[in-house]
Order: sequence, then C-alpha cells, then structure tokens
Amino acid sequence: MTKTILAASAVLLGAALAACNPRTAVHEASAPPPAPARNSVTAQPNSPPAPAALPPQATPSQARDAITDSVITARIKAGILSDPGMTGADVSVNTDRGVVSLTGTIKSPEQAAIASAHAQRQDGVMRVNSQLSFTSQ
Repeated sequence: MTKTILAASAVLLGAALAACNPRTAVHEASAPPPAPARNSVTAQPNSPPAPAALPPQATPSQARDAITDSVITARIKAGILSDPGMTGADVSVNTDRGVVSLTGTIKSPEQAAIASAHAQRQDGVMRVNSQLSFTSQ
C-alpha cells in the first residue's frame, strides 16, 4: 500500500514538474526587451518632410449607412418586383440614411399603396417619400 502511494506521488510530482518548465520561465524573465521597431516615416536629420496624410475616404458610420441603405433599397426593389399587384409599374427606389424615395410611374392608386407598404415594412426605414405618378392606360 505504501509503495502504491509513493508511486502515485512520484507520478504526480513528475507531472507537476513537467508542466512548469523552469528553463522557459528563467529565459523569458532574463531576456532583454525587444528593440523598438524603426518607423520609416519618422523624420531623420537632413531628410525631406513626410508627405501629408491623405483624408479618409469614408468614416465607419458612413460605410455602415451606405451598406444599410443599399440593403434596404435591394429588399424593397425585390419585394416590388415579386409582387403580382405591381405588374406594369415602373418604380425606382433610392434610400439615403433610411429615407426611401419612390419615383416612377404606376397604373393605379393601389400600386402606390403596395409600393409604399413594401418600403415601410423594411427594417431601417425612417420615412417614405412617394413621388409616384399615376398614368391611366
């Protein structure tokens, strides 16, 4: 029984020692800090000044708005095109910061309501400006 306990203790002690590698800990603690990276843009004596920074193309919020607006526009167009009640209508959709503008020609006042309903039910739509013109044929 005592031999079994001693053997188990030896195995546990060996596993514990293997888990913590003293060489690695000593090496990491005594290693010198890495040298700072040289930046080629930093000014050097007798060197020409660095070029001026270019203005940013778009801020993250503008990119997010543009993506959201394009997704809103695409979903509304898809809904209008797939709706059988919109047959014969020619509707253009434009979205700017959640404001949807519907332009084009429709054949009935019901089509104006259908197009407007497709726009209003999309997430992210703040307002719908309907500038649809009715043409009877």
